[in-house]
Amino acid sequence: MLLAIGDVVRDRQDDALGTVAGMASGVVLLRLNDAVRPVPSTNVEMVARAVKPRTPTMDVASLCFIALGLIIGALMGIAIAQLDGGTFLIASVTFTSTMTVISGLSSLFMRPRRIRV
Repeated sequence: MLLAIGDVVRDRQDDALGTVAGMASGVVLLRLNDAVRPVPSTNVEMVARAVKPRTPTMDVASLCFIALGLIIGALMGIAIAQLDGGTFLIASVTFTSTMTVISGLSSLFMRPRRIRV
C-alpha cells in the first residue's frame, strides 16, 4: 500500500481513524486528535487520500506542459505531412504525440509522493 503524509487511515486493531504523521520501517505514525502513536503497517487500512491544493506554480507548469506538447505535436504532424501522409495519419500522429508529451511530463513532475508500506 502506498501512503503519504496526511492520508486518512484506520487502525484495524481498535478502528481508530487518524492521519498519517510519519513513517518508519514497518511502523506508521498515526495522529489521533492531539496524540501521535506508532501503529504497525500491517494494521493500517487506507480510508482517504490527502490531496494538495493546486498552486500557481502547478498551474504555470501545466500550461508549459500543454504548450510544449502542442509544439511537439505540431512538429510531428509537419514531419508526417512532409512524408506525404494522409489526413487521418497526420491528425492521429499529432494528437497522439501531443497527449503523450503532456501526460508524460505531468506524471513525471507533478505526481504525488507516496511511500510503500
